[in-house]
Amino acid sequence: MTRQPGSFAAWARTHLFRLWTAVATLAGFGYLWVNRPEWLTWWKRSVDGLVDTVCGWMPYPWGDRIGSTVGNFGIWVQITLAILALRAVVGLFLMAVRRMRGP
Repeated sequence: MTRQPGSFAAWARTHLFRLWTAVATLAGFGYLWVNRPEWLTWWKRSVDGLVDTVCGWMPYPWGDRIGSTVGNFGIWVQITLAILALRAVVGLFLMAVRRMRGP
């Protein structure tokens, strides 16, 4: 069976990947909230520091505006970045596995 980019199977595979990475990240946040809250504190401070650093590189009015806007989203920015990080790691792993398997 050849994979066509516009097929239902490709669409389902993509969304299933997105769903399980989001659920795995939220489950990880729940586990850490119960068992390792200091890791969540570290993650929050790291994301806040990243936002402050990036906004510090922007010219005067824009850095403050974007920093306060992104800062107000708080937990959603942290969850989104965690999901994207997990997807990047899993995606690189899957690409390496596919490359080792060959065509």
